[in-house]
Amino acid sequence: QPLEEGVVRVSRARTTLSLPARFLLVAAANPCPCGAGAPGVCVCDDAARARYLRRFSGPLLDRFDLRVSVGLPQVDDLVGSRGGETSIVVRERVASARAAAAARQGTVNSALAIDQLDVAAPLAPSARAVLRRELEAGRLSGRGLHRVRRVARTIADLHAAYEVVGEDHVALALQLRTALATLVGGSR
Repeated sequence: QPLEEGVVRVSRARTTLSLPARFLLVAAANPCPCGAGAPGVCVCDDAARARYLRRFSGPLLDRFDLRVSVGLPQVDDLVGSRGGETSIVVRERVASARAAAAARQGTVNSALAIDQLDVAAPLAPSARAVLRRELEAGRLSGRGLHRVRRVARTIADLHAAYEVVGEDHVALALQLRTALATLVGGSR
């Protein structure tokens, strides 16, 4: 409950105390028990990987909005210069997206209640169809649906698409919610 409601309730004797617990949870895990994960380097067998996967609670993972695999860096990534946006440009775009969310609904997108999503994050018909397919295929839970919609709203805001959440925004939000088996390098 603290992850979803932002409140911890402590009950002792005849007293219940509610404490604020709004936080950003970041977690990391190795791709397998040995920690190598890379083909040819990993020493784990399929049974060990399967046992390792079972340690991750599905309901807990469902509460993570973003799940991404971070591969081993290449030498050029470590010593070379990389192009792309500067942190100043990204910071300005994030500030604009947060301002748009605040103007639209008075809060950040991650704090949107389920009943606010249709107004604050209206879906294009094609985006709604993508989500329907994911739900019907069992790749997305009801809880996951709402989390994906909030992330897609944020992606749309970052792209200055303030009116409607499009199919491309939903597709990227789904991509950022990688399945556990994909994260640890298997099809399980």
